[in-house]
Amino acid sequence: MVDIKAQPHLTTAEWQAVTVALRDAARFGCAAPQGKPEGRVSRLFRALTGIEQPRPLADPRLDAVRRFVCASRRNVARAREIASELMAMGYSRDQIEALRIVAA
Repeated sequence: MVDIKAQPHLTTAEWQAVTVALRDAARFGCAAPQGKPEGRVSRLFRALTGIEQPRPLADPRLDAVRRFVCASRRNVARAREIASELMAMGYSRDQIEALRIVAA
C-alpha cells in the first residue's frame, strides 16, 4: 500500500503553474533568461506574429515552479540553478523531483 502522506505534495496553485509551464514550453519554447535583452530578430518575430513571450507569474514561488518545469524540458543546467532557488524557497527534494518527472 502507498503511504499518501509520504508522497510529495503540491498545492492547486502550484499545479496550475506546472500547467502554465507545460503550455509555455509547447507554444514558446520557454522564455529567455531574465535580464537578457531581447534581440532584433526576436522583436521582429514578435512584431510580425503577435506572439509574446511568457510573462512571469505574480507570485515568485509559482513563477519559480513555472521556470523550473520549463527549463527541465529544455536546459538541464538552467533547471539545476532554479532547483537551488526552489530549495531556498522551501521546496523539498521530493517536490522538485516530482516537478522534474512531470516536465519530462
